[in-house]
This record gives sequence, structure tokens and C-alpha cells, in this order.
Amino acid sequence: MKDLGKILEYQEKDIEFRKIDAEFNKNPDKKKLDSAKRDFDGVQREFSASVTEAERLGKEIEQAYAESKAAAARIDELEKAFMAAETDDAKAALLPAMETEKSRLDSCRNKVVNNIDRIKKLLVSCSQKQHEKKKIKETYDNIKATLQKQLETIQPRREALKKRMGELREEVDPELMEVYARAKKDGMAPPVFVAAIRNGDEWSCICGMRLSPGSVSKLKNDGIYRCDTCRRILYIK
Repeated sequence: MKDLGKILEYQEKDIEFRKIDAEFNKNPDKKKLDSAKRDFDGVQREFSASVTEAERLGKEIEQAYAESKAAAARIDELEKAFMAAETDDAKAALLPAMETEKSRLDSCRNKVVNNIDRIKKLLVSCSQKQHEKKKIKETYDNIKATLQKQLETIQPRREALKKRMGELREEVDPELMEVYARAKKDGMAPPVFVAAIRNGDEWSCICGMRLSPGSVSKLKNDGIYRCDTCRRILYIK
């Protein structure tokens, strides 16, 4: 088959490319970088949550101030009405409303005091989180700089492999490339493998499945065949 040599070369380059990346990702500094990124993201989430809470408390303070102002104005009206009342019954009738408004005023004042206290604590926490983020960022940048130097040593080969793989993708039958991609996605490594022969004319795949006579015939005629079990691309060497 005309594309067999190219798909095998593509697989060779693909395996080498993934091996380079796998070795780089196993680098202890890479794990440290990922850990620093997770730590930074975690602190950032806590910082954002504190800012969001502080903003909510600030809005509650504004609302409490507005309610306390209204309650104070209502108390002033009720006190004037109380002073102007001519009978004890009229004055007594005003007392429940006055107590309600005073209670509302006290509640608003307490909320303002409590929210301000909580906001002060949040501001301290935010300041600490900012400092913590700065330290993590410095650690992250130092590790990243070290990794970047290491990456620069392997990047030329990676780019050469990527370039050649791109060229081969353009040259190989798209349908065959799609089969390769699906086999790779399904975890079949390597996706393209030589069919094994044993006991005379008995052929099998690397997965252990024996090919039927019809499958062997198609393999010999077409040059390649997809295993009915693991779906690898088989070929005759």
C-alpha cells in the first residue's frame, strides 16, 4: 500500500514527539510549577471570595443606613405626634409604632457595626492573600524560567517533528489518518502494528486475537487491515 510507509513514519515521529513531552512533563520542576499554579489559583479564589463578601456587606451597610434614616425620621414624626396627643389613650396608641421603629433603628445600627467589623477583617485577609499571591508568583516565575531553559533544549526537535508530521498528514490518505487518530484515541499504542504470523498461515494481532481467513486475505490484498478486536491498523512486514 502506497501510504503504509508514510503512516509508519508518521507513527514513528508521533511516538518520539509524545515521548519527549512525557519526559518533560515528568520533570520534577514541571510538577512544582503545576503545584504553584494550583496554589496561586486557590489563594486567588479565596481573595475573590473575600472581595465579593466585602462588596455585599458594603451594600448591606448602605441599605442599613437608608433604613436607619427612614426609621429615625419616622420616630421623629411619632414623637411629635406623641407630644401633640391630647389624651393618654392617643399617646398609648403611638407607643407600639415608636417601639417598632426604635427596634428597627437599633437593628440597622447593629448591622452597620457588625458589617464594618467584618469588612475590616476581610481587608486584613485580602492584604495577607495579596502577599501570599506575590510570594507564590515569585516561586512560579523562578520555576518557569528554569523550565523554559530546559524547554529550549528540546524545542528544536519538537518543532522539527511537528513540521514533518504536518507534512505527512497532508500526504497520507485522510481516511487512513482518521483511522489512525481513532485508534490512538482509543488507547491503542502503537495504532499501526505488524501482523504476527505463527503456525504456518495463522496470523494474529498484538492484542492476541487470531485473524480469520477472510481477514488474512484482505490483509494480503490491501496491505493493511484493522483488527476486529482492538481496531489497530495491521500490516505485513
